[in-house]
Amino acid sequence: MADGARDAVVEVAKHMGKSLAVSKNAADDMMRVLSRYEGEAPMFPLSPPEVDQAEEEEVFAAAEDIIRRCNSVSSPSEMVDYLYAVDDAIAATALQGELASRAAEAVQAAMPRLEEEVRALLGSSARRLSLDSFEDLDDAGAATTPDGSPPRRDALSPEAAASASGVADRMLRAGYGPELAQVYVAVRRDALAESAAHLGVEAVAIEEVLRMEWGVLNQRIRRWSHAVRAVVKTLLAGERRLCDEVFASDEELGHECFADVARGCLLQLIGFADAVAMSTPATEKLYRMLGMYEALTAVEPDIESLFTGDARDFFSSEVAGVAAQLGSTIRHTIDQFVNVIHGESSRRPVLGGEIHPMTRYVLNYCGLLAECRATLDMVLADNNTSNHDTNDDDHDGGGGGGASSTPSGRCMREILTHLLRNLDEKSRLYDDAGLKNIFLMNNIYYIVQKMMVEFPALRELLGDDWVRRHRGQIRQYETGYLRASWMSVLASLRDDASPAAAHGHGGRAALKEKARSFNAAFEELYRSQTAWKVTDPQLREELRIAVSERLIPAYRSFVGRSRQLLESGSSSGRHSSSAAKHIKYSLEDLEDYMLDFFEGVQKFVR
Repeated sequence: MADGARDAVVEVAKHMGKSLAVSKNAADDMMRVLSRYEGEAPMFPLSPPEVDQAEEEEVFAAAEDIIRRCNSVSSPSEMVDYLYAVDDAIAATALQGELASRAAEAVQAAMPRLEEEVRALLGSSARRLSLDSFEDLDDAGAATTPDGSPPRRDALSPEAAASASGVADRMLRAGYGPELAQVYVAVRRDALAESAAHLGVEAVAIEEVLRMEWGVLNQRIRRWSHAVRAVVKTLLAGERRLCDEVFASDEELGHECFADVARGCLLQLIGFADAVAMSTPATEKLYRMLGMYEALTAVEPDIESLFTGDARDFFSSEVAGVAAQLGSTIRHTIDQFVNVIHGESSRRPVLGGEIHPMTRYVLNYCGLLAECRATLDMVLADNNTSNHDTNDDDHDGGGGGGASSTPSGRCMREILTHLLRNLDEKSRLYDDAGLKNIFLMNNIYYIVQKMMVEFPALRELLGDDWVRRHRGQIRQYETGYLRASWMSVLASLRDDASPAAAHGHGGRAALKEKARSFNAAFEELYRSQTAWKVTDPQLREELRIAVSERLIPAYRSFVGRSRQLLESGSSSGRHSSSAAKHIKYSLEDLEDYMLDFFEGVQKFVR
């Protein structure tokens, strides 16, 4: 088919499309049908049909009349006719003479009405978005659908978006792109800000963040970490789709408009993170800052794909810069945390050898950090300033391979090494060697049990060798306690006299002295060690059993020997009453008294 004939077919198809349906797709369908005849015998004359000047004037006059009548208020059906009238007016501007001038005036007159229409369409909101509207939140707090992907949320309903696109197309073809862009950015920027506000995104000055109390800031950071993912992955993704649809015929202008729409909201999010990164480092902020760092790095790829050109470079640079600042603050805070543990120098021993508050705080915090190990690895990977050498420390069981050899694994071992060193120092505050061992046993048992029961991620980071080593230390401290507290008591019950001496008068006197010595020593241990506290019930019971397994058999043997000796050779009962006087406690008495040990409540023998 010759070029002239093809042009004629296209012109006829466009004309037929106008009259077939409201949708512009009807014209496209007709053109596809007509294109099948290329190369065949022409259906229409090879030369463009002659169009009468009077007919052109008649078509434009009808369009001009519609534009004039509908420039105020129109029904949806009238709006369809109005848009076709605008099409005719735009087409007429390509004609010659006075008709073209009148067409230009008509197009100009139509633009306020189109601006009003596109403003209304762009301002019609889709379903409100809030964090509660998501079906799930993943482990990091990111909004997800059941299949794990970010929820899709269109900025407008499909119908409103299609209608806005139709109006925008007329404005662009008429050369009113700047006016369209101005309306588009103003409306969608406000709509985005309103949607972001439903997610808890608020404008906060840096100075206000720096002065904010931790309880308030903690909640703000928590909401921010959730919101930044929802804003970028859902809200901005929806805005980008809308922008692509509305500015389909001018992609470059569409990209500029999208950047302008997103700028304020995105900079507000970035600015809050920057303010937190600039705030005074504090241990309580560490976990939340890791969440912020994770959220920022999670949306970096999305920002790369959403924006183009200078906007992409700008926003990517801003996000990367704030993430780097957060990383630096996190590393500084960890170093500060280690120094605080190392420098904690209170000289007052914990009453009863209980778990030191520092142990609880450090371990609970390490457990939280271990849950962020992937993020912590990223933060620590390129920085070695906080990786001090702890290989020569007796408490460092070595990490081996796997998770324990990662930056976060080394960090956890370093923190706990400093904790254990400090506990060693604090154990020396106790004058009683038995209580010193109780204190160390309590604290290390707490650390190991917490990892086994509540913090499996921390256990994985430290490694099984570390856990086995410190379990062994618990047994060592138990042995140290038994030796320090009970060795002399058990020694007083031993039979260390020869058979001849044992059955003489001197043997009976020695037994009486041993009985008096045992009674006094046991009563003193009962008085002091009922006030000692073994916090964990299982460990407390194990320790009582360990004492009873040594004490009860030794005392049973002593009682048997004593009664046999003191009662031998006498039927008067005088020696029998002497035995009762010196053998003060029965086996059942001792077993009952042992139940009061390590309860943290001082008692006296009744």
